[in-house]
Amino acid sequence: MKAWLVPAASLLGAGWFFATAIIVGVVVGRWVDGKTGLEPTFTLVGIVLGLAVALLGGYRMVQPLMSRLDDEPPE
Repeated sequence: MKAWLVPAASLLGAGWFFATAIIVGVVVGRWVDGKTGLEPTFTLVGIVLGLAVALLGGYRMVQPLMSRLDDEPPE
């Protein structure tokens, strides 16, 4: 198997996680804004929470990959 395939798949998964977390935060924020009438408030809260979840989760997803790359000898 190619050596680049596992890191590429890991980074692709992290990218999808980032996008999904931010989009879910925005959608939930817009939905709560529609229910409460406080138009930009919960959308902004959803964006911030989505970014926080994306950063923390993305860090946890990429951390094993980075430690594995540090352990490998250079080619």
